[in-house]
Amino acid sequence: MMDGILAIGLLFTTSSQFRVPGMPIGPGEMCLAVWIAGSLVQALVSGARLRSPVVLALMIFWGFFALAQCLGMMVALATGEAFEPGLVLHDTVAYPFVAAVSCLYAATPSRSSRISWYVAAVGAASLAAQFANGIGLIAVPDVDPWFWERFRGWSSNPNQLSILCGVVLLVALHLADTAANLWTRLAAIVCMIPPFVLGRMSQSDTFTLAVVAALPIWCVSKLFVWLRTEQPDLSPRASLAWLGLLATPLLLLCLAPLALSQAGDAQDLVRVVAKNNGTEAEGEAKLRMTLWGQAITRGVESGLLGLGPGPHLQIPPEIVAGRDSMSSQLTNIEHPTQNGTANFEAHNTMLDLFTQGGLLAVVSFVGLLIRATANAWRSRSAGLMALMTGASIFIMTGNIVRQPIFWFAVVLCLTAPSVAPAVRAPARST
Repeated sequence: MMDGILAIGLLFTTSSQFRVPGMPIGPGEMCLAVWIAGSLVQALVSGARLRSPVVLALMIFWGFFALAQCLGMMVALATGEAFEPGLVLHDTVAYPFVAAVSCLYAATPSRSSRISWYVAAVGAASLAAQFANGIGLIAVPDVDPWFWERFRGWSSNPNQLSILCGVVLLVALHLADTAANLWTRLAAIVCMIPPFVLGRMSQSDTFTLAVVAALPIWCVSKLFVWLRTEQPDLSPRASLAWLGLLATPLLLLCLAPLALSQAGDAQDLVRVVAKNNGTEAEGEAKLRMTLWGQAITRGVESGLLGLGPGPHLQIPPEIVAGRDSMSSQLTNIEHPTQNGTANFEAHNTMLDLFTQGGLLAVVSFVGLLIRATANAWRSRSAGLMALMTGASIFIMTGNIVRQPIFWFAVVLCLTAPSVAPAVRAPARST
């Protein structure tokens, strides 16, 4: 039961249209709060120790992270930085919340497989329900599933939905990769359909890029998994892996002239997969470069210590102008107001952490991601390598460090059991 509550909480934290008006509290946050309380009570009653190398690593990370945020807040107070107390309070509450979720989840690695199946199955079902809501098959009160022509489901914006779809899709891919039999593999593949469809309907370029990047990583990782399976006799899988690995450079050389001659077609393909046929790509790129440059400047001006929790960038004028035309036509929109304070984010996890906690926050976060990726590699799981690849793509285009579903993906990789290298059988003497 507790595992199901955790999965529901992880999935519905992105359903921000269900939150209490004016408060960052909804069914997802409530379920996670119940799960945190239940896990602590269960640990106290059973006398189980919440200790493991992964829990220790997470506690060290969150300790450094809290220190970085405190130092940043001290810099902001010393320099007279103007900020919105509500947004600062939001981050101050959100970070301990996701820290508790990550540490308590890491303390029970034996239940990771069951929780992953809950996330994939319940996630696919909830996304199917959002699709039905979007096309009018079911009605949900006070919910608008469309953001102009982009689908957002029960989230406040399409990007939140795309993050959920990306994680559910890649978790289902991991389950399909590690399935014990055909039926469970087919069930996992079925769970991949709703997140893929709704991810494309959200018209998120980041979702498309994450999937496009994750699939080759899965293929390459799978080849290396087969190659590292040492046996006395070369297995058919290992033979196929060696053949594919040796043939890849030759194949690339043969396809290079064709690829160059079809450069125009490739650009057309990029326009097709991007939202609105790529017409907004140039404007979005310029806007992101402006925000990222502003974030780097703010972080450096703080002495590489940051400015504490909350956003610290000025809202670009083009965004303010765009909001004036849409605010009267769309409902359930969450965004900071233009009131003279620096209350906008860089929409890049690394740069947002840089403006908040400076270099210490960024280094500690990168170190944890490297550990998660290395453990996914040691576990010989192509699905987890694809999951970390997709999560890394979302990191570059949004601030997802407050998303519990993101920490589920990271901890899933951190707690994956490592596979010891097989010992090659000694050669027979003649």
